Amino acid sequence: MALLLLGVAISGCIGGSPTEVPTETTTPEEQGYTSTPTPTQSQPQGNQHSTTTTTPLDQSTTQTQTQTETQTSTGTQTQTEVEEAYWSPWNNEPIEVNGKEYKIVGYQVNYKVQPSPDSETYEYKIEKSVRKVKVHIYGMSLSGGKVDLGEQEVYEYLTVITPIKAMNMEDKLIFRFWLPKESNEMFLYPWDVGWLGFFSPMGSSGDFSGLEFEYMGEKLTITNPTPYKSGLFPYVNGNGDFMEEVSDDLNNLYMGWAAMINLALWSAWSDKNVLVPQHGSWSDGLHSWKWKTNPDGNVELSGMTFRVVNAEWNYSGGPENIDLSGKGRFSPKIPIPLYIEGRFYSKDPETGEEVEVYGEYELEDMKLEEI
Repeated sequence: MALLLLGVAISGCIGGSPTEVPTETTTPEEQGYTSTPTPTQSQPQGNQHSTTTTTPLDQSTTQTQTQTETQTSTGTQTQTEVEEAYWSPWNNEPIEVNGKEYKIVGYQVNYKVQPSPDSETYEYKIEKSVRKVKVHIYGMSLSGGKVDLGEQEVYEYLTVITPIKAMNMEDKLIFRFWLPKESNEMFLYPWDVGWLGFFSPMGSSGDFSGLEFEYMGEKLTITNPTPYKSGLFPYVNGNGDFMEEVSDDLNNLYMGWAAMINLALWSAWSDKNVLVPQHGSWSDGLHSWKWKTNPDGNVELSGMTFRVVNAEWNYSGGPENIDLSGKGRFSPKIPIPLYIEGRFYSKDPETGEEVEVYGEYELEDMKLEEI
């Protein structure tokens, strides 16, 4: 319930008018990023600093860009250009590097979660990949008969969870989700509780072809006929009793995800140039948040170099007794965060029950495919 309240509280607040005080400084130009020089207001003799104030989408926010101009005695003028880059998390658009476009087709993260302050910290390795495969699709008729719909080409979204220190998991748990079309969310999110909605006895809409869980040599396979023929029910093959054994670990993965991934807060700087230091805050007297970002060097992934930005954020929702805090690193060109650690805390106003979860996640590897 606390996790549901969190979503309601933040989504209700994000529409407010935040008061932000971003500060921008000029930085050198790096290949692959768009550089936008601040327009010159005049052409006086000698050295001069000219300042241009711009108003972003949020009209209560003011950004100041400073450009240094140097004019020599021969009339030659040089300009320091301001780099620009913006971050769109979980948006799997092509990545442009050195004039070439790439798509993320696989990645690996190290994932830690402490479900309560007095519990152990559990650790998992999560690997994600996507590819096109052919899967045999079956359905069930109203009379219970098996209907063969043949092989269908689908996108297979593979998730492999390897326990490093788990509650009950003893081996890898493999998820195969089959979709007729590509899905950003299915691929980019390391874990999503919404996946369990595919177990509905009525099947799903036409955006889902099937799934398969594999653990300790056992498989549970469900195929959904809806994308290919209406009037049929999903077909189930195998025994899913092993899911009870891993349910506590799956719950840990979801709780850690809720503690770390604060999309509503991250959206506060979605229209800000993250290649210059920025910070902002907002409050309505009952809810408040603060955030800041700061560029910090580079990282190498898939043999390519990407800029790195550090971020910090926190949120307090008084009426709901919810507190969030976190920090991490991201690259403007990579939709998957490089590193996150976060804390989620809530207290039930009626029972006094407290929930406090700590999560940590680090991107260890990423596979790119040239388009």
